[in-house]
Amino acid sequence: MNSRVERVLTWTKFKELLIELRPEEIYFAQGHAPLARPPVELRLTFTAEEVQYIFVDTPEESILRRTKILVRTDEYKNPIIGEEAIKKFICTELGRDDIKIRSFELMGGY
Repeated sequence: MNSRVERVLTWTKFKELLIELRPEEIYFAQGHAPLARPPVELRLTFTAEEVQYIFVDTPEESILRRTKILVRTDEYKNPIIGEEAIKKFICTELGRDDIKIRSFELMGGY
């Protein structure tokens, strides 16, 4: 087995790969990005044909730069990216509702 990881730099390319490869599921995680303002990032990943594809988006002010998803703050003023907003964005962009969108954080990742 010769697997590899490929970082995809643009949402357009990541979306093209999702449409072309049609994975059954995609994973997302929110992480701390100390140099971003606010200091949060969205990481999307899926696997197809022994390749793990990773896309990372960071905010500028209160909007993610590449996907334009809104970054909110919780009751403690921590920046968060809403799970429902992520799921809605992916389903809308791909034009499909059969893809499973799972939190990578719940699986002990990132």
